[in-house]
Amino acid sequence: MHKFRLLLLGLAVIAQSAHAGEDWRGQADRIMSTIPAAGPGASVLIAQDGRTLYSSARGMASVELGTPLAPDSVFRIGSLTKTVTAATVLRLSELGRLDLDAPVSKVLPDFAYASRITARQLLSHTSGVSDAWNAPLTDVLDTPKRLRLIGDTPLDFAPGTDWRYSNSGYMVLGAMVERITGQPWQDAEKQLVLAPAGATSMSYYDDAAVVPRLVTGYTVDDAGALARPAPYSITGPGAAGGLVSDASGVALLLHAIGTHAASGASEFALMSTPTRIGTTEVPYGLGMVPGSLQGERIVEHSGGIEGYLAHYVYVPARDTAVVVLENSDAPAVPARSLARRLTALAIGKPYRVFAQADWPPDRLTALAGSYVIQGAGLHTIEIRQGAAWIRRDDGPAKRLQTAVDDTLIYAGDGIDYLRAVRDARGRVTALDFHVDGADAGRREPRVPSKAP
Repeated sequence: MHKFRLLLLGLAVIAQSAHAGEDWRGQADRIMSTIPAAGPGASVLIAQDGRTLYSSARGMASVELGTPLAPDSVFRIGSLTKTVTAATVLRLSELGRLDLDAPVSKVLPDFAYASRITARQLLSHTSGVSDAWNAPLTDVLDTPKRLRLIGDTPLDFAPGTDWRYSNSGYMVLGAMVERITGQPWQDAEKQLVLAPAGATSMSYYDDAAVVPRLVTGYTVDDAGALARPAPYSITGPGAAGGLVSDASGVALLLHAIGTHAASGASEFALMSTPTRIGTTEVPYGLGMVPGSLQGERIVEHSGGIEGYLAHYVYVPARDTAVVVLENSDAPAVPARSLARRLTALAIGKPYRVFAQADWPPDRLTALAGSYVIQGAGLHTIEIRQGAAWIRRDDGPAKRLQTAVDDTLIYAGDGIDYLRAVRDARGRVTALDFHVDGADAGRREPRVPSKAP
């Protein structure tokens, strides 16, 4: 496909979540202050019961013009669009206009795999519809051309037998919405979901549109310098990632879905329940990612498209939404970690903060090597110019910062952390990897060095 970066209590109680004499909003301000002020940045919002509790922006909407971001700045939100598309499909189902478990051929008889897949499989990424097609980023795609490209590509697996994140699957859902409603997918989504939610800032604009308050998107080049992303047509992502919004629009949408204000009672339950293939639970619901944060049940979703990143966290038991929108696809502080740290603060369960500390060179170089990840894969640590860098398998290298108590934290992250496990001679024999800040770490034993 197009090589887009589309990715995966009451008020009084929140108000009491101060730590060391500082209100949680002050701590949120300190987290925001870690975003460089002179480059691309973020707009964030924390809301409860549909009301804003905290709103902030830091960084530049246009680095070239020196124009700062504002809380009502508008961003491309990439795959956060999938939540809207899923809510629209479920609304059509509740209205009796679509059967989630009927073959797609009932709606799109000409689509190549229509007789073999269902809307529920498309929503949960279990259809096998592949992203392995290609088209120039600047190509303007309409629905028929998009469906031809997807249908000419073999399925990744037999429908219902596996899970793989599929932007193409949501593009097919957009085509189904159009066929059922007789409207462009974006107009149907506005009518069925966004307008009832009051999320008027969430919308779709074509390539030629002048979009009020839309910020400039950025990336970094191979040397790490700030750059503009490659030009692309927003028609490509379609219902998988074509919307724009400010932070308030996303928060209002989550409030409306989570409280059934703009949907039936069953829709949020379907969206927020993990999908199963047999007895195996997969990491997705229907347009949302179910999970937990500091022991609280949440749903979340990431969005990424050239020049932009986005992430939301929604805590249904508290009707609390946290939204982070960024105008860089390679930001100093990743949207997901920023959203999770702010959520943890707002619910009074902040992540641990580790004091940074310099390590002697020999203590640092002892880390170099590979470590076996439980299940499959390797973490590899390299030392470059006096700093530790870690990568998983063939993924990108990420810089680690040294801290007290043999702890290492991801630069600019603040959630996951590692602890070195050493023997009596100070040799590192394993890493304890603390996923999402959990107290219990996952032991990753060191791969023995080969004899010379």
